Amino acid sequence: MKKMMMIAVMAVMCLTANAQKMRHGAGQITIQPMIGFSVGTFRGEYTSGTITGNEARVGLAIGAEAEYYTTTDWLSLSAALKYEQLGWEWKNANTVKLDYIDIPLMANFYVAKGFALKVGLQPGFLVNDNANGECKSFNFSIPVGLSYEFKNGITLDLRGGYSLTRVDKFDGNDLKYYTDGGSLTIGYKFELK
Repeated sequence: MKKMMMIAVMAVMCLTANAQKMRHGAGQITIQPMIGFSVGTFRGEYTSGTITGNEARVGLAIGAEAEYYTTTDWLSLSAALKYEQLGWEWKNANTVKLDYIDIPLMANFYVAKGFALKVGLQPGFLVNDNANGECKSFNFSIPVGLSYEFKNGITLDLRGGYSLTRVDKFDGNDLKYYTDGGSLTIGYKFELK
């Protein structure tokens, strides 16, 4: 995941010099309701190795995003409120269900008309879980992604998130585990006048 983030940052730096103008003008604000699916994964480690033997949990992703278009032709800033069902499934065991309200704060780099590479920060708040209180109520991650806005305003958005905070409450334990996730959504951008 760290390599993917570095590649995304380098691609943004290389491509923004040749970027085309955005579909929306400077100072414009859009609102985008979105719906799709999320995929949660487990990342864990002991002081002596890593943990394997789990599968992703697929769930619902729904929310809305506001995007502000700067005076720079290739840069916009966005903030969203998203409900995402994350977690994972232990092989031959139960599914860990972790549902979050996430607030992704993104910088969007338009490398071609309608096509943006995204990177940002994302605080998340646990609103539902089936882990008997073993999970922390706050998660902080680094989201990266890409999106494409069609001429009619329909937008496809693909994001992945790398969690920086442990999800477990057992800070004294040599076991550390994290919940990473991603989403694929479709939305529609409305311009605010």
